[in-house]
Amino acid sequence: MKSIKIVANQPKEEISQIALYYPFKTKFEIINETVENNDSLIINIDEKIIDDDIMYDNLIKFILHLINKLYIKDLINIKVSSLLQDFIDSDIEEIENTVYDLLLDEDYFIDDKKEIYDEMKAFISKNNTLIIEGYLRFRNKSFENLIDKIIEKVIMDIQMETEYEDFIEMLRYYLSLQMAKVDIVNVVINNDRFFLYDHKNRKIENEYVKSIIADYNLDDLSKADVLVSSLIVLAPNKVIVHIKNDNEKELMQILKKIFTDRLYFCYSCNLCNTIIMNNDLE
Repeated sequence: MKSIKIVANQPKEEISQIALYYPFKTKFEIINETVENNDSLIINIDEKIIDDDIMYDNLIKFILHLINKLYIKDLINIKVSSLLQDFIDSDIEEIENTVYDLLLDEDYFIDDKKEIYDEMKAFISKNNTLIIEGYLRFRNKSFENLIDKIIEKVIMDIQMETEYEDFIEMLRYYLSLQMAKVDIVNVVINNDRFFLYDHKNRKIENEYVKSIIADYNLDDLSKADVLVSSLIVLAPNKVIVHIKNDNEKELMQILKKIFTDRLYFCYSCNLCNTIIMNNDLE
């Protein structure tokens, strides 16, 4: 039987476990053999598998699964450690884990992963032996490029998160300096719009809010920005958000972080029923 040989210096048990995920598991054998003076595991797979598109696809996925499961963490460690020498060990470990998770996530870097898949498929179509360690040593440019891109994304995400937390902290500090212009503000959110009401359910007119924001030179704001800015400028002692669903999760998280124990949520009251349920927000 002509076969495709895959050479790997990894535990037989782990390779066997990965093979269980693929339908050709009855068509191959794993044996011990010396390759380039090293004791290695040889995975022999019937060469006819190439004639079956589905089986061929599974073969390539199996090989990449082996690499991702048993080899790629070392490549990530080398890359991250060399690029982030000024980071502390705990941060490096966290970044490595995040990079690894993104590498395995099928929803990220789809084109780069497709390129790696195509390169492996082309190699197997021309060679009946794949020594994984050698392939990664001499043909790993696509893997390195992918890892570099993921590291860049993770670092940018960390920087953005740090900037975001600093911004939230600044808003909290700014809020702490404000004198309360109203005691209670009811925030009614519905259909991507928001309206503000005082403690007697009287609307705080938009023109009033706009004039306050104008006084603080706040331009080019989104609706969410206007709401947050309005509440910070009004600096109420209590903010009650009336909302009938969880469509504004991101905005709610921001409000929670800024207003902390001043913030309350309501899903059913007279204001909810008369304003939200009747959709009477004009």
